[in-house]
Amino acid sequence: MKKAIYYILFLFVTFFGYSQNKQLLKTGIIIDSVKIATAPTESYAIYFPKKYDAKTPLALVFIFEPAARGKKGIEPFILAAETYNYILVCSNTLKNGSTEDNIAIANRLFDHVLQTYAVDTSQLYIAGFSGGARLASFFGISTGAFQGVIACGASFNGMDKFIPPSNNFSYAGMVGDRDMNYQEMIENKVWLDNAKIVNTLFIAHEEHVWPKQSEMVRAFDWLEIQAYRKNIKPKNDSIIKRIYDTNLRLGDSLKANKEMVLSVNTYEKGITTFNTNEDNFLKAKIAEIKKSREYKDEITKMEDMKVLENKILDKLWFRFDQELKSAKSNSNFKFWKSEIQDLNAMKLDNKNPFAQNMAIRVLNWFQISVYETGQENKRNQQNDKFIYCQELYKIITETN
Repeated sequence: MKKAIYYILFLFVTFFGYSQNKQLLKTGIIIDSVKIATAPTESYAIYFPKKYDAKTPLALVFIFEPAARGKKGIEPFILAAETYNYILVCSNTLKNGSTEDNIAIANRLFDHVLQTYAVDTSQLYIAGFSGGARLASFFGISTGAFQGVIACGASFNGMDKFIPPSNNFSYAGMVGDRDMNYQEMIENKVWLDNAKIVNTLFIAHEEHVWPKQSEMVRAFDWLEIQAYRKNIKPKNDSIIKRIYDTNLRLGDSLKANKEMVLSVNTYEKGITTFNTNEDNFLKAKIAEIKKSREYKDEITKMEDMKVLENKILDKLWFRFDQELKSAKSNSNFKFWKSEIQDLNAMKLDNKNPFAQNMAIRVLNWFQISVYETGQENKRNQQNDKFIYCQELYKIITETN
């Protein structure tokens, strides 16, 4: 792994030019499958913004999609690419699996793309969803080559947090409040703050899915402000005003809907440090909300729900781990049917959105955990454990 890190560092330090393909490149559409010359079995999807002229180096976003669906990975970024004139690249080969293999695939992709197209290497970004977000975060923290990381629906692998971070990158986390990795992303922000890595977290009312294009634009709005702060790009007052207006409007809407914590989260995205009066106005709104009873009650409910969520997860995992050892249910699955039924009832409780979101997160987490454990035992030819997981998975999906 160290060799791979040194390789990518060498690649970015020694890259001085590119050999642009002479054929006319199509802009404004996803080119779905481009082969890598040094690895003909590997390919990627690419998107050039409509203003791309094949001569002016542009910022570029490498994207990792967990199922190696290049077109699928590029789609959420198209509006942001057109807004800020970015090239988008997503591997059709790299997917959830061996980290060592994925690092090698990614290095070949980096090498090929940077030598083929007009790219501004001072404005390289890396993004991913789920397992792809974990890989993107690894490259962000370990190489120092990227200005920003966009991590959707997952954060770092545990071991990556022991890598001394390169603090010149900015980290935009994105997660749904019904995503099974929601609590992980909340805790990850605390770690990023303690590591003094510039970061933010966007929270949407979604499950474990790629963010919508409009949400992705907001992430790139935030990264644009970081680029101004680091003098990577000249400050653009009209863009700064648009970012302020967007977050003020969204924050006001959330406040009117009594979503106090999310309104504060949104107002914070509008504080750019370039507009003193506007920044002070948003800071005053945030301070006012934080003093309110509604905000304090919401924080208390969120903390209580976090405790309950961890308690339920621990109970389910302990029981699952114990039964998996003997490859049979101690109660003919009655325990599981009861637990799933209770969670489903909570899932349908529209009067308690915090409990509702928590139940959805737990059900999704447990469903995926049981499925992946079953597949692992199948690969290891532990057929009795595989069958147990199949039966439990059927109960979860039938009653979910």
